[in-house]
Amino acid sequence: MPDLVERDLEVLWHPATHFADHARVPPLPIASAKGAWLTTAHGTRILDAISSWWTCLHGHGHPAIVEAIRNQVDALDHVMLAGFTHEPAVRLAEALLAAAPGDYGKVFYADCGSASVEIALKLSFQHRVQSGAGERRRFATLRNAYHGETLGALAVSGNDAYRGVFAPLLFEPLELPVPHFPAHRHADLGDGRLGEDSEEAERAVTLLRAHAHELSALVVEPLVQCAGKMAMMGAGYLRRIVQTAQALGIHVIADEIAVAFGRTGRLFASTWAGISPDLLCLSKGLSGGVLPLSCVLIRRGFEAAFQGDPSRSFLHSHTFTGNPIACAAGFASLQLLQTQTLPPLDAAVERLRVAAQHVATQCSRVQNHRQCGTIVAFDVTTTAEREAQLGGRISLAIREAGLRKGVLLRPLHDAVYWMPPLNLAPAELDHLATATTEVLRDVL
Repeated sequence: MPDLVERDLEVLWHPATHFADHARVPPLPIASAKGAWLTTAHGTRILDAISSWWTCLHGHGHPAIVEAIRNQVDALDHVMLAGFTHEPAVRLAEALLAAAPGDYGKVFYADCGSASVEIALKLSFQHRVQSGAGERRRFATLRNAYHGETLGALAVSGNDAYRGVFAPLLFEPLELPVPHFPAHRHADLGDGRLGEDSEEAERAVTLLRAHAHELSALVVEPLVQCAGKMAMMGAGYLRRIVQTAQALGIHVIADEIAVAFGRTGRLFASTWAGISPDLLCLSKGLSGGVLPLSCVLIRRGFEAAFQGDPSRSFLHSHTFTGNPIACAAGFASLQLLQTQTLPPLDAAVERLRVAAQHVATQCSRVQNHRQCGTIVAFDVTTTAEREAQLGGRISLAIREAGLRKGVLLRPLHDAVYWMPPLNLAPAELDHLATATTEVLRDVL
């Protein structure tokens, strides 16, 4: 009888994976997970240093979230949210609105991050049409941005690696320059001024002013362009372009899908820049990383443009919008953040700073390293000869070596990053730092 890997390769198409790579790094069967650790079918433990694509805020299998899911599935598994309601959806929405960085009045649920971006884009444009400003049909985005894989979200992504092949299907946004600070430190968030006087900020502001008449919204990832090699732009740059856009009547859509819920050291990344986006997209950690769930928080009063005749309704829906089980997990996760995870987070951020500095000083091939809250990235390099030996696949080689050391690393080519659970224990961080050092030395 074929084993699980053989069965997998027969029937599954894995995301972000080249078919040929399976011969070198086959899918690894995971039997269980607890806290920061994945356990394979053979009993090998692997530290999940990237929170399974940036989702598991409290680690895997947190008992409070498991209990919330178990209790909810016993009571109500699912009911459509069109014409019905239920306690988990309302309770989570109330808690999100109360915690949000601004005056938000409504929550629109969906099931994944790119869906929340699609909702925000459509809300912005329909608002224009129904407010007599239908000529404002373009969107501004940042160079190197990534907002998801669906066509609308992909259209406002500024990274050719993701959008290039689909370019003929996409609308063209106005692309704004953005500074990258390869040695960004968490302390740089303190006064919120980094990047505000950069050349990129000046040009971005100029472009916004020149195109304001045709722009419906500006779409930004606050502070960190995660899929863009963890590039960090500076809170000053973010504040300046957002305030400029809003002063010009341009909606601001903040994609906090990857950076909300403590990732930058605060519940919402936007607060570092003192901004309040008009539409705030959330996902990934929203459910604690357990179930598919996303939403858009919508500025109070925004819905006025959709009231009146039924033809003005926002005719957008997802089958599992506001799923009770996912919302129950989300509320449990938010409670954990506010009562247990966020209060000691400053100490965790400092431990990450010390560990990252140690790795950088121990590995001569680390060119730069940077940090924003619990997000750490290292830019690495190697010789041309070694690059050729690796076949240009530095990322794959590091991932393969990391698994041998008991750590899940998944670099963005030459940007190796950590985004572990927020409650990673000091001993686990020591293991992560030691393994990362050994991997970089071995591979590079």
